[in-house]
Amino acid sequence: MNKPLWICCLLGAAAGITLGLAVFDSPFIGFAVGLGIGAIVGAGIGTRR
Repeated sequence: MNKPLWICCLLGAAAGITLGLAVFDSPFIGFAVGLGIGAIVGAGIGTRR
């Protein structure tokens, strides 16, 4: 795996947990959403290079 994908996944998961606790009152939903968005963004960054 490339480095931008890992970084975006980790940042997305961390932000998702925080957002999940604040909005959904469940860290697992936020983790899943954040990880998915981070993976999409990281994959997009990785293919541009």
